[in-house]
Amino acid sequence: MSVEPGPPATPADDPALLERGHEAAVLDGALAASARGEGSAVLLEGVAGIGKSALLAHAREHGRAAGARVLSARATELETAFAFGVVRQLFEPLLAGASPERRAALLAGPALTAAAVLEPGPDAAVIGDFAALNSLLWLAVNAAEDAPLLLAVDDLHWCDPPSLRWLAFLLPRLAELPVALVAAARSDETGDSGPLLNQVATDPAFTVLRPRPLGRVAAGRFLARTLARGEVDPSFVRACHDATAGNPLLLRELARAVREQDLPTDAAHADYVVDLGPHAVARLVERRRNRLGPRAQRFAAALAVLGDDAPLADVAALAGIDPDTGLRCLEEIGYPGTVRDGEVRAGDAGGDGRGPRRVRYVHPLIRAAVYTAVPAAERARLHRRAARLVEARTGDPARIAAHLLYAAPTGDPHTVELLRRAADRSTAVGAPAEAAVFLHRALEEPPPAAERVPLLLELAEAAITEDIAGAAGHLRTALRTASGPVERARIAALLGEAATYVQPTGQAMADLEEAVAALEREDGGVPAQDLRCRLAATMLFTAFASRAGRGELSERMPALRRLAEREGPGARMLDCAIAYQDAMTGRPDAAERARRALSGGLLETSEHTVTALALALAVLLLAEDPGAMPRLDALMADARRRGSLRILASVSTVRARGRLQAGRLAEAESDAREGLDAARIYERAGLRTTVLGPVVRAALGDTLLLRGELDEAGRVLRGEGPAHLLGGPRARLRLARGDAPALVARDALEVGRAAGELGVLNPAVVQWRVPAALALHAEGRTEQARELVAEELELARGWGAPAPVGRALRALAALAPERNGALELLRESVAVLSGSAALLDRAAAQADLGTALQAAGLGAEARSVLRSALDAADRCGARPLAERVRAALRAAGARPRRSALSGPGALTPSELRVAELAAAGATNRVVAQQLFITPKTVEVHLSRIYRKLGISARAQLADALRG
Repeated sequence: MSVEPGPPATPADDPALLERGHEAAVLDGALAASARGEGSAVLLEGVAGIGKSALLAHAREHGRAAGARVLSARATELETAFAFGVVRQLFEPLLAGASPERRAALLAGPALTAAAVLEPGPDAAVIGDFAALNSLLWLAVNAAEDAPLLLAVDDLHWCDPPSLRWLAFLLPRLAELPVALVAAARSDETGDSGPLLNQVATDPAFTVLRPRPLGRVAAGRFLARTLARGEVDPSFVRACHDATAGNPLLLRELARAVREQDLPTDAAHADYVVDLGPHAVARLVERRRNRLGPRAQRFAAALAVLGDDAPLADVAALAGIDPDTGLRCLEEIGYPGTVRDGEVRAGDAGGDGRGPRRVRYVHPLIRAAVYTAVPAAERARLHRRAARLVEARTGDPARIAAHLLYAAPTGDPHTVELLRRAADRSTAVGAPAEAAVFLHRALEEPPPAAERVPLLLELAEAAITEDIAGAAGHLRTALRTASGPVERARIAALLGEAATYVQPTGQAMADLEEAVAALEREDGGVPAQDLRCRLAATMLFTAFASRAGRGELSERMPALRRLAEREGPGARMLDCAIAYQDAMTGRPDAAERARRALSGGLLETSEHTVTALALALAVLLLAEDPGAMPRLDALMADARRRGSLRILASVSTVRARGRLQAGRLAEAESDAREGLDAARIYERAGLRTTVLGPVVRAALGDTLLLRGELDEAGRVLRGEGPAHLLGGPRARLRLARGDAPALVARDALEVGRAAGELGVLNPAVVQWRVPAALALHAEGRTEQARELVAEELELARGWGAPAPVGRALRALAALAPERNGALELLRESVAVLSGSAALLDRAAAQADLGTALQAAGLGAEARSVLRSALDAADRCGARPLAERVRAALRAAGARPRRSALSGPGALTPSELRVAELAAAGATNRVVAQQLFITPKTVEVHLSRIYRKLGISARAQLADALRG
């Protein structure tokens, strides 16, 4: 929301807040709301020097006065690659100043992981991206437990991407927390995080304030107060206002120049102002710099290079002078007009508890003017020396590397080592994209020849989540450079693995084939053999994700089956791939192979095995193996614990299909939406997912269709995607809408054509024949329809799972030429499905059977069957089916119960998840932590749950959920 300024006003008597009364009032309102537990966000946006920082200072001052806990940060251009740099500025002082008891409270629950994000050790385990964001959210929640929290972030346009991602994660949850977020950003500067910054800045949670330039009258008042000379001649004011366009920073710098030179503020001296023109700050800074002595000039340059809050001793050392001379230079440059004291950072306090004196330029524009005035070669030299200073003082890899990014390459192995350490730290805190920045620079150094391939692999691993094309390029470079077949095979495996998450090409398959051939010629013992299995599995995964190599799969399979008879994790991964391929074609032994793949614990859960694990579990779901869902539940819990978005996306997508198959529609929708959110995050990161997104959209579309939400299903299924994945749900949606049979048949037959080209024959995988047959029957082409369904039934029986057999029998009944034949087929369908976990398919078969029985005059049996169908349909949350059964019951002379406006069936997917956890004994805070929502959201859900279930206490939940 954007808020236009109201009538000019000035809070208190601060010249920096002239004509800022409206903005100050909005900020005060946000602080007051946070004290009531209603979080909000305000973005101050405008050009440099317009007064954003002054308003931010006002918010901090008023927040402290109101009893809020104020955490501040200021992003800098130098630290944009410093992972979680802004977040660390916000929270490090809070943790550093906390007592042991308070620290334990701040890091309670999921927030414990935040300690590893903020204070990573040298051997810290890698934190998943989601785990890092969620832990920091809970650190903020814990920090706001006893007082409202104000997060104040200046110069957001230079914020590091991981901190921006955390702010994007926080914003949707802010309204339910006693937290106010106030950020300031330049409207004419986006740094290196343009799209991500735009995503954060345009979030609807933000109220956007755009301070206007000062009017001429306010400019006169500003000059009068700043110069302390009383009235300023109107001609001089006009010249100042015209030269600065009413920008408060430029006005202040002009006033300072006037004061330094003791210029009269009359009409005769207005030309001095006019000469400065629109680049007033740069010209004023340059004039001052030219008046400085050589030592002070070096000191000014050193401070510009070191950046905000640099220790005074370091600035002096970088300038080549002693600290006492540095103090004199500080005065000569202009303290506190040009340079002011900086903030002591957490962790570097000295014996007096205050730490070293730190200094900074009063505004980034002034620092930028000094910095750009230093010749480029000299800046690069200063940055390399600054890196050595920071290494000696703190040893912080990220702060060292921040300078090395700007230093000229010299082929120094130690520089490469430092950059790799910084990359390791970024990876450990869930910021691989920032690790990639450091590794890119390490390659430019360049590294010793022996380190080039390992460095390329590290770079590819880091880049893959943000720049898949770039990662593939690094891997191909490594592939050309690698010496031995084993090393080349490992690289090819990574290339193929990347291809399963993006649009693959024939090149990936060619690389894999070449690597497999090289390994076959290599006598590398067991490790090489296991790697061959992994490569073969990756070839299959790549083929599944595209048409590349699909045509030759049938020819490859005998050799791949023999290869999978080995032991080891690579062989089990290959079993997963073969099982999935076999399931696509309908081989009934696919499930047994999937069970073997998952046995023995050889395949540990990781980013590299999740595709294999997900596919094996998908096969078990298709086979209706009762052990599949518990395994998926365990995997989901592991994914949440790790905080891995990639694992979470894959597992939630597969589990959504499983819950849909079981008729647990509310839970299926919940999982599918979680998977879809993850897939969209991938897409925002540039990962053109060919499988994950369409699979989860198909699951969500089918779920919404069965719940009667046709418009929403249409929105989900709209857009591009493989026909064999999205075409089936689209055809079923057409049927439900009552579209023309010709359109339904066309879409369904196109699905069959696409599936046939890919060798996907199993009706448990792609369901197209039944909607096609029903549409053909409606057009009068009943014989062709029967042929399709007969083929469906034959293939379903060959696969062996009850659900597709039951569906085919129902379809045959709909096409049966006489009533008795239809009844027998429907009785068989219900009997087959009675042994299945597919509750909704059974309910649909019972609904058809009950209707047919009533038509045959068997009313008593019809009513019994229909009541069972209604109970199942209501339990599944399948509203259209439930209403159809109610109508049939009324036609059969029964009085069906109404749909649940209360009771367990009335709970939404989100409410059901909260209710189940609360019923199991979880506290509100634990429920919030497990479901990644806020405690306030849990409270709101529980109040609705109690009302729908007709209970008043938590102890009644378990019984109420059992109905």
